Amino acid sequence: MLTRELKSLKKYPTHFFLEVKGTFVPYFVSKIDLKDIFSGYINFEDVDTVEKAKALVNSELYLDEKAVSTFFKKAAEEYDFLIGYAAYDKENELGLITGILSHPAQILAEISVNGNEVLIPIVDDLVLDIDKRKKKIVFAVPEGLI
Repeated sequence: MLTRELKSLKKYPTHFFLEVKGTFVPYFVSKIDLKDIFSGYINFEDVDTVEKAKALVNSELYLDEKAVSTFFKKAAEEYDFLIGYAAYDKENELGLITGILSHPAQILAEISVNGNEVLIPIVDDLVLDIDKRKKKIVFAVPEGLI
C-alpha cells in the first residue's frame, strides 16, 4: 500500500530505512518514480550500480515514527470513500465496510461480517482490487483472520 499512499503525496520522505543484516540502515532518496498505485521505483543516493540496486529489489521499506505521522497522518481520511463498499474475500462477499480506522502501522477497513466487526488491513498484500464503479473491494484475506 505504500506505493498507493506515496502516489497521493505532493512531497516525499527524504529517506527510508532498509533492514540489512538485522540492522536498519538509512537510504536517502534521490528520485521517486511511481508508475501507478501498485508499482514504481525509488532511487537512492549511493546506489549507483546495477549490482547494488539488485541487492535491494523487493526489500521492505521502513520509516521512523515522526516521518509516518508527517507524511501519512491523513491516510485514513483518504480511504473514507470505501465506507459503504462491498468487501469480498476473492469471490465471496464478506459484508459492507462500515468504517476506516487509522493505526500507527496501517489503515484498517472495519467490515460487518454476519453481525460481527472484522478489521482487515488495507495493504498491498491483501488488496487485490478496488472497483469504484461497482463500489467493491476484493481482499485476499489470510486464513484465520475472519
